[in-house]
Amino acid sequence: MLQKAFNNYAEQYDGHFTNSLIGKAQRKQVYSYLNILNYFANKSILEINCGTGEDAKVFSSYNANVTATDISKQMIACAKQKNENSSIHFIECAIQDIEKKFNSNTFDVVFSNFGGLNCLNEKELIQFFKAVTHLTLPKSDLVFVIMGTNCFVEKLYFFLKFNRAKVLRRKQKLGVETNINGEIFTTFYYSPKELKNIFKSGFEIVNTKPIGLFVPPSYIEPFVRKHPNFLKLFVKLDSFFTRFSFLSNISDHYLIHLKRI
Repeated sequence: MLQKAFNNYAEQYDGHFTNSLIGKAQRKQVYSYLNILNYFANKSILEINCGTGEDAKVFSSYNANVTATDISKQMIACAKQKNENSSIHFIECAIQDIEKKFNSNTFDVVFSNFGGLNCLNEKELIQFFKAVTHLTLPKSDLVFVIMGTNCFVEKLYFFLKFNRAKVLRRKQKLGVETNINGEIFTTFYYSPKELKNIFKSGFEIVNTKPIGLFVPPSYIEPFVRKHPNFLKLFVKLDSFFTRFSFLSNISDHYLIHLKRI
């Protein structure tokens, strides 16, 4: 079901998020932390849920050896088309299968952007932790951008729309039904504390950082297109406040950076 949903969504994904004002603003925040020029240069990177390959394209431009995976055949097809002259290895692979797909002690970095891991329930996330422990080299880095459980802009948005049922939707332990082009799948939300507990054995926390504290979730794109000055204000506010890690879970996404001990 998840695979079918993203197969159907692949052709629209860049228009809806990658090339959107909100998508660009939030991605810029991720790259600001990574310091792309130095962080990924000449490293062996495994990307999880790569989508249409936007991040893989950037990583490969700095001579990184990029292996980019996604469950969706159509997402991979779009990614290959976007990166047809690159050396990126695009592989159709579910997160649950990565340990069987690759050799142990292979990667310097495991990266997943914009909620790729929110497709996993808690049991699957624990299994993913075991898989990346097996696949990564000592002192390797894990960098994940996750949708947290307490996004204050989302709560305010649904409160003002009198949609009380959705105000606390990210708190649902059993996940939230997500509809993409008529295909239903479940999205699970995790706080930084929950991620830290899952990865506490064998990894240390380097940093957590809010991504999209004032820059809103992507479904608010129509509003910011009509009112671009608001987005400029949100970006400026984020440039100051996203330095404070304790605000991570009240943002739309947060970046968590872990290092293998």
